[in-house]
Amino acid sequence: MKIGTVTVDNTKRLVSFVEEYVIDLNAAYLSLLAEQGLMNPGARVDSELPWDLLQFLQKGRDSLVAAQHSIDYALKNVEKKTGLVQRQSNATFAASHRPPKIICTGNNYRDYRKILGIPASPVPLLILKSPSAVIGHEETVYIPEGYGPVYHEWEFSCIISKRCKNVTRDRAHEVIFGYTILNDLTGRSFEAANREFKPWGKNMDTFAPMGPWIVTADDMPDEIYNLATLRRRNGRIECESNTANMDFGFEEIIEFVSTFITLEPGDVVTTSTPPAGPITPGDTIEAEIEGIGILRNQVKSLPVDLKYAKLAKIV
Repeated sequence: MKIGTVTVDNTKRLVSFVEEYVIDLNAAYLSLLAEQGLMNPGARVDSELPWDLLQFLQKGRDSLVAAQHSIDYALKNVEKKTGLVQRQSNATFAASHRPPKIICTGNNYRDYRKILGIPASPVPLLILKSPSAVIGHEETVYIPEGYGPVYHEWEFSCIISKRCKNVTRDRAHEVIFGYTILNDLTGRSFEAANREFKPWGKNMDTFAPMGPWIVTADDMPDEIYNLATLRRRNGRIECESNTANMDFGFEEIIEFVSTFITLEPGDVVTTSTPPAGPITPGDTIEAEIEGIGILRNQVKSLPVDLKYAKLAKIV
């Protein structure tokens, strides 16, 4: 199942993506319950299939069952389900949700470390990224003018399904709802200045495109550690890699991070980036991971006051 969020008449709607169709899950479930003549269908929808993804995750399996009923109902005589189904090409995408936390892993791909000349770490290297930086598929990335180069780091990521701590690697699959792509966009001048400035360069607004949707774990390929990955700029492939190049999988990363931090429903945990590359205003950037799809964003410039960058000697 592919779960995500679109905007309809300035309202965010929880949807499922099935082939070329986008199904409004809440509207479909309400219509299904009403057709069955059940009492208080609106209340049933609120309790069984919330419109917000974080609430959806908290309901657990009940929400997934209700969502599947909605999909099956909407796909019957699909052309007659006005208001419940639209073409994906007509959808206005939004980020699936605002995660409570984004936990990014660094230097985890052997092919990138070889380029950078960085040795492997005995444990996952982690940094927190701000939830306020999240945007969705087809939304615009804004690069502050004069702040130096920005790199496109594209990361195979998972969504945490429930509150958990001290998760052993053999049970990590029990706390993963699904998988998505997160672009950990990074201002390289900040990293070069000193390590304290690194979060500044990673957490600017729009610096965490995520999407295009979340693929539930049961719908992913059986071998998630052998997935082809691509990074494109303006339609040109600039890097090809594979998740087989990772040192640590989700199991090891979740075990490590949950030793120190309680994970919450909707948290995003990434697995680091394959070889990254620079982006500039005017670019269209794409990240593609087998089994998930393509995350695409336009890049524009944003005029900013450089006084703090000058004080920090970044520019």
